Amino acid sequence: MATAMSIAAGANPKALLAAQLCATVAASSLPGSSAAGASALVSQTCRVTSNPSLCLELLRSSNRSDGATTVRELAVVAVTAARRSALRARMRAMDLSHGAAGGGGAVAVAARCVALYADCLRAGAEALGRVSTMRVHDARAAGAVSALRRFPRKCAGLFHARRIASPLEKVSRETEEKLGVASEIVRLSR
Repeated sequence: MATAMSIAAGANPKALLAAQLCATVAASSLPGSSAAGASALVSQTCRVTSNPSLCLELLRSSNRSDGATTVRELAVVAVTAARRSALRARMRAMDLSHGAAGGGGAVAVAARCVALYADCLRAGAEALGRVSTMRVHDARAAGAVSALRRFPRKCAGLFHARRIASPLEKVSRETEEKLGVASEIVRLSR
């Protein structure tokens, strides 16, 4: 919406500019505005996932969701955010694998988890590429994102098999949950 502004002699242009800025900000919060539309899209999308609050957290972690106009764009944001969670898990595993916390067994298992999360990040990059370039719903893209959940599960399983309390349990569970919600959003992008 473009408006013409004529400045009368003696009028303060800064005050007029401030008034126009206020009007623009107020208009952006109206239901028909793109910002409100993006929020509505995020809310509508998250409402139909298995974990709406986690979905909102995932999508609001990036400003890109504010500008999203399609569920596919939200799917890209969700997969990117879930990959960041996998990166945090890998960094945590790396810290544990270099330390003496938890003893030798936990250090060795953490080192194996580092490799698992590296594989997860590589596969996640491929899945993100699929989601980013799909023009229509692609079940293979949703499957590729969903398959990423196996990496945090395997890491948790390594600790469980050795009967060691996992120092990565929380971060692995969060990563798996975020990957699950991301895969649901990809499935919704029909």
